[in-house]
Amino acid sequence: MTYVTRKNVHVDRCASAWLIKRFIDKEAEFVFVEENEVPQGSIPFDMPGAEWGHHGDCCSFETIIGIHGLSKDKTLCQIGEIIHGADIVTDFDSTLESPGVDLAFRGLRLVSESDEEAIQRGAVLMDAIYEAIKQGYRR
Repeated sequence: MTYVTRKNVHVDRCASAWLIKRFIDKEAEFVFVEENEVPQGSIPFDMPGAEWGHHGDCCSFETIIGIHGLSKDKTLCQIGEIIHGADIVTDFDSTLESPGVDLAFRGLRLVSESDEEAIQRGAVLMDAIYEAIKQGYRR
């Protein structure tokens, strides 16, 4: 399946792409477009009006967890809190990790030549965060 999101990815789009590829669709392909340019037959995420986007107080990562019944994975839920704080300015201090995760993803984008590369590099960071939390990291 092809998933589409806005160009110039940041934390929520990178983390959501990782979530999709790791837990929902291992064969996922990603396309990066200008806002509101959704190719037919693709699934948009973290775009205005997208089902897999911000809803209520949830960032896209949290919404996708809910839609796909992944909330039983407590590690993903804790990561959702971190991504939420990193993505939503008013909740920036909601976890101790959020500012650092925001900084890391800003840096990844700056040192990546494309959105595709930023997503790939971000996946390594997300794998590391997932494993650290799963192995018992506590704040």
